[in-house]
Amino acid sequence: MAELYQFTSDRTTIDLEILFGNSEAFMIVEGIEFKPLEKEEREGIEDEKVEDMKPISDLDEYWEQKLPDDYEDIIKRSEYDVHWTTKKELYSILCTGLLINDSVEWLFLDNNGNKCLMISARAAIVPAEYEWPTLPESRFGEVAVIDVSRNVVFGKIKYGMLSPETTYANYIVYKLPQDQSKLEAPLIVSSEGSGDYWYIYLVSPQTPVIVRGKVDENTRKPSNKPKIKGIPRQRSDGWMEVQVLEFQTDASMGVIPGLELKTSSDVSLDGIMIQGMELRPM
Repeated sequence: MAELYQFTSDRTTIDLEILFGNSEAFMIVEGIEFKPLEKEEREGIEDEKVEDMKPISDLDEYWEQKLPDDYEDIIKRSEYDVHWTTKKELYSILCTGLLINDSVEWLFLDNNGNKCLMISARAAIVPAEYEWPTLPESRFGEVAVIDVSRNVVFGKIKYGMLSPETTYANYIVYKLPQDQSKLEAPLIVSSEGSGDYWYIYLVSPQTPVIVRGKVDENTRKPSNKPKIKGIPRQRSDGWMEVQVLEFQTDASMGVIPGLELKTSSDVSLDGIMIQGMELRPM
């Protein structure tokens, strides 16, 4: 930086022209900066004090501790360039979320800094002849609209991107059709290869059902007393979600088994719109 001249501002407009003499030297000019003279004289002194005056919540060291250890790898997987000036700003970006891995996954941080992952329907559902429209309110380029099928199959999910040694819940994120009359009964969820199965609801039942030893006044008790895993709830983004699974991550690259969602003979999934599956710490 080189000082050109000093002046006093008096609210008038003037034309400024700067001429560089002929020279063989190569020079790059970033711009012209105007600074109050008093501030310039004190700048050296203030710079020495500014670090001590910063609150801890503004220090990069504080926010870097909140970032996941692999945040650089996450940024490399992003579909778009990620720009930030401070680690606090980067933390805020990751809390909002990033599209990663060819835009089929959305990774974000929860309030405790744990990694969460939403997997698009296209990546989560085993290929089927469904409709795949585009919705502006979806995280992804397309969503699945289920037809008259009586089952939906979700493939295996690798959870290596998640926080290790953490208990997670797996949620289906969906929207209901206008006609919900055939969806009030519980649906069967089975785990690939285990022979285990349980029940979930896509529509909140109207009368109580026993869930984990407690009576939920917003659910209905099926006649055969199945093991209930999930009761649906409304999300803040306008979609519905229902928990279908709990699992514990380890320190290695683990896999969640595939799941199959099945209905009874008098129930159809026709018209249900699935955005994807979301994995969040419990």
